[in-house]
Amino acid sequence: MDFTKIPFEDIVKFGQKTMLDRPLFSVSWILGRFCNYKCSYCWPYANSQTPDYLDQTIYYNTVNEIERQAQINGFNELHWSFSGGEPTAWKNFIPICEWIYETLPRATLAVNTNLSRPLAWWEKHYHLFDDVVASFHVEFADKKKYEENSIFLCDKVNYLSTKMLMHEERFWEIVDYGNYLKTVMPNYFLEWTPLFDEMSANTGPWHYKDPAKEQWLKDHTTEMHQTKRKPTPRTTCTASYNRYDDNPTEVCNSNEVIVAGNNFFSGWNCNVGDCIFINPIGEMSLASCGVGGTAGHILTDIDNVGPKQVVCTKTHCHCGTDIIIPKIKQ
Repeated sequence: MDFTKIPFEDIVKFGQKTMLDRPLFSVSWILGRFCNYKCSYCWPYANSQTPDYLDQTIYYNTVNEIERQAQINGFNELHWSFSGGEPTAWKNFIPICEWIYETLPRATLAVNTNLSRPLAWWEKHYHLFDDVVASFHVEFADKKKYEENSIFLCDKVNYLSTKMLMHEERFWEIVDYGNYLKTVMPNYFLEWTPLFDEMSANTGPWHYKDPAKEQWLKDHTTEMHQTKRKPTPRTTCTASYNRYDDNPTEVCNSNEVIVAGNNFFSGWNCNVGDCIFINPIGEMSLASCGVGGTAGHILTDIDNVGPKQVVCTKTHCHCGTDIIIPKIKQ
């Protein structure tokens, strides 16, 4: 499937299949800005060399309150997606994941990570995660460790995204490494991911100086292959789907939607109340774009958790977290 040729004008409904079909509530949480990498293209908003985590009990209380309000509003499944910074660098990350795993059996857990933890760490904890988004950052990554962890995880979790961040100066080196990974991983879902110019609700795409790189990214979005069985997920797979006006559905991926230039949903109805975004300082909003309004703060009050539909007023939808939220063309 060439997703640059999606007949976007025919799509009438779009979103993550589990959120389209069932009452699933999604929480996207930037736990902190601390990271063991310091990539040149990373924004100060998303990176700090100083740990900035809050007291552990605040996170437990937040999970409990979101889960309580979600249940009241008819959501019986929750998807928790943790990012940073580098969440796996925090000593309390695993205790919190273990607690969610044990106390919320209908919850699924995802982590966005640079995969810098040693293999022994993943061997001990992989069972906690349904989804792992493994970003490859060429300036700091240990290629051998990234490869080793990727091979281990590719048949241990429901969804492993090998996410290649396309550094401007080392672009072709990343292409070579990504192509190498395809030869050693029995299962892979590889995303060639262009950079963004900033981390904000108004972000835009990175403009590569070399036209050959821009063209390469247009021609290459995602690649997948599977030869080994994966575990049965605790809930059905978290894939995104298009639904067309004559009713058929078609699987797609948020990165493909962005690269294809199909992330323009202005004027569509968006179910922003199906998703909470929590930024590094604990501010909560319905989706990360800000169109849906606030939902409180984890230190003071948590409110407005529940169904809400708004008409999108953004020029474009830049974040995968927001792209998966169900959207209906008016």
